[in-house]
Amino acid sequence: MRRHSLRRLILIALTFSMPIAQAVTVDMRLRIRQTGPGEPRNTSPRETTITRENLIKIQQFIIKQGKRETYCSMYGDNPAHKTKNYRFYLNPDSGQMNMNCDLKKSGFYNLTIRKADGGKNQYRTVEFLDKHYVYIASTWPTSDLTVQKIRQVVVDAMKEILIDIKKK
Repeated sequence: MRRHSLRRLILIALTFSMPIAQAVTVDMRLRIRQTGPGEPRNTSPRETTITRENLIKIQQFIIKQGKRETYCSMYGDNPAHKTKNYRFYLNPDSGQMNMNCDLKKSGFYNLTIRKADGGKNQYRTVEFLDKHYVYIASTWPTSDLTVQKIRQVVVDAMKEILIDIKKK
């Protein structure tokens, strides 16, 4: 009896003394206001890169070049493009109602950018359906995300694909 009680006490003590290993995921969503005609334009390079106009160019380019790739279990055969450092995927606006990514069933104003960083995939989702705002969402298992880091990945990726577009 004492032996069982002693084992239980040791087990309980070990359980409470061991650090808990949990994966922490940080979700962030940024909103970038789009300037309209006649409004002063911010001269920051970030602001001139992350625009709805550039995103529509990228969207049309990816759809026109016709390459498809599945990157997640939610969709199949996403319109996709690969550059040297990034992969780009268009997602349907209607979500899983268009899980086969049929171009005739919905718009594709949702761009996912994937970057491999230290053996881990880093994703940014850029939504540009709203004419007044572009939204950047980030899910990354770290606590050191800053607004600057989230935006910089999108700026660098967009610059890289815009260069591909100019070449073709």
